[in-house]
Amino acid sequence: MFPGLVHGGTRALAAAKRAEKGVSLALAVVIVGWLFALTPASAQSFLDQLLVGLEVSIGESVAADVIAEYGPPIRLEPQRQRQIDTAFQRIVAQASRKEIEYNLKILQSDVVNAFAAPGGHIFITTGLLKYIDDDIDALANVLGHEVAHVELKHGMNALVRQLGMGLVLQLLFGGSDAVFRRVVAVAAELTRRGWSREQEYESDDLGQRLAAAAGYDPYGMVRFFEVLRELEGQEVPFLEFLSTHPLTSERAERARARARSLAPARAAGQ
Repeated sequence: MFPGLVHGGTRALAAAKRAEKGVSLALAVVIVGWLFALTPASAQSFLDQLLVGLEVSIGESVAADVIAEYGPPIRLEPQRQRQIDTAFQRIVAQASRKEIEYNLKILQSDVVNAFAAPGGHIFITTGLLKYIDDDIDALANVLGHEVAHVELKHGMNALVRQLGMGLVLQLLFGGSDAVFRRVVAVAAELTRRGWSREQEYESDDLGQRLAAAAGYDPYGMVRFFEVLRELEGQEVPFLEFLSTHPLTSERAERARARARSLAPARAAGQ
């Protein structure tokens, strides 16, 4: 056996595989461009369906990673569980994305956190529920905020910005398992790390509106911020929500101003 030939053959094979991927990606781009040139509306619908399928697949893998980290979801005592489930379903009913199935999981953890993964996976910890206590309106606004992240496609948009549309297209048109695992790893890290300040503002806005439209007090978001402010001075284990959700006077004041305009809409719906 001749090592030089083996190494040369290995390099040639690797180069061939890279070339094949490059050709596949280029072909995918050409096909998408051709479809848009012929029937823009149909092409957009086709691409949207592919992206939704990819989002759901990525979200399922991210959710599995979250559960592996935190442990399996739990159910609370029946009355409390029904109250939370009802709030969540009422908020989801106001959501505009009907092509995905929203689901809520409660994680047994002292970590004060709530977060959303692509594809409609919403998580909230018992640590956060402990401090919200029985303020269902505050909880509804938190759930609305997390649903809003999915509604606004913050997860997928962040992935495209970080990885590039080319890699996303490669996944859509036959990317390898290794590429998919890489994308899931990035998505999981983005989920843990949280969103940009602007994305948080956007989700505050839409989340508060979703909660109000579902019949909950929009001032619940203001009260939730007040709870978090109180926790800032305490030794709360792994207060991730504070590190990933920037609290500023501007953010709280925006919530208060929106609550003033949304409160009549809630009253009219009762």
